[in-house]
Amino acid sequence: MSILLLSIVVFAWGFSWYAIVLQVAEASALISLTYRFILAAVIMCVGLMLTGKWRFIPWKDQPWLLALGFCLFSMNFLSFYLAAYYLTSGIMSVIFSTAAIFGAVNAWLYTRVRLEARVIFAACLGSLGLYLLLGPELEQPDNKSTAWWAIVLPFIGTYLFSLGNLISAKLTRQYSLPNVIGQGMVWGAIILVLFSLIFKQDWVLPPSPLFWVGVVYLALVSSLLAFITYLALVNRVGPARASYATVLFPIVAMLVSTAAEGYTWTSAGVIGMSMALLGTVIIFYKPTMGRD
Repeated sequence: MSILLLSIVVFAWGFSWYAIVLQVAEASALISLTYRFILAAVIMCVGLMLTGKWRFIPWKDQPWLLALGFCLFSMNFLSFYLAAYYLTSGIMSVIFSTAAIFGAVNAWLYTRVRLEARVIFAACLGSLGLYLLLGPELEQPDNKSTAWWAIVLPFIGTYLFSLGNLISAKLTRQYSLPNVIGQGMVWGAIILVLFSLIFKQDWVLPPSPLFWVGVVYLALVSSLLAFITYLALVNRVGPARASYATVLFPIVAMLVSTAAEGYTWTSAGVIGMSMALLGTVIIFYKPTMGRD
């Protein structure tokens, strides 16, 4: 079951990079992201209400939901959307793959979960594999003049993502996963709207159908389906192991790039992808027999 959940997340997020390209070409990063999470939050909450599953989470835990919205449904994504103006999606994917390592370290720091050497080894192996896969992009001359803050932004976004995993794990011990996600997305959308107003963003409505296809895909598949599945995976196998999805989905993103953008594979790329897949086997392998 864990492998199935992982696969859904990997493919949903793997295709999201191309959908993001359809968005940011016609509207600012902040406005594009705001549209995405307004739509996702409305669909999630209305769906819960229509099915009778809506349960308002008490005010005493709303600060945790605010933190979840900040870490998982707004600022982490905004960091990547802004960095996308300066860095290629390949570089950002490699940086985002460090979420597996951040997740293991955070679990050790904040919940005192034992830091397994196997988890760290598998995450490092996968990250090294992705470095080989995307090495040619990292060596492009254009990247040498990139502002330092544009490189730091994806690391900030990745760390916020890993913190959001811990917050979601805490909340879902008391409340249902769909309600945690829906109300966390409401806070995320509120944060994005406030930022849009503060920075006086132009609320454009692009006429291109591709822009709105991207919005719908990112809201329904990449946000709703993927996050529900991902946080279910967090509950099942823990934040550190679930974060390994972020090591794998760039592989899907590169396959999409091969078909849609003519990416050329190299021997280093093939070796790198194989290393990342091997890391998956290691991180999910259980030394003792047990139920999955």
